Amino acid sequence: MIGALAALLTCQLAGEVVARALHLPVPGPVIGMVLLFVALLLRGREAPPALDATADALLGNLGLLFVPAGVGVVLYL
Repeated sequence: MIGALAALLTCQLAGEVVARALHLPVPGPVIGMVLLFVALLLRGREAPPALDATADALLGNLGLLFVPAGVGVVLYL
């Protein structure tokens, strides 16, 4: 799971680097997601089980990740 999380964060970092280096109006994480998608397409098979499990765990807890942002918005209204 740590390796898969590192792969996801590496793709996000690569997207940030590309976005800032080329001064693109697209957020870095979006570019990183496209890079991950292309890498998985080039792999030609389904996603590795560890990456699949890590993505499912992150998506399962996605609501919790929005709590601090929601509290911040409510606090400063």
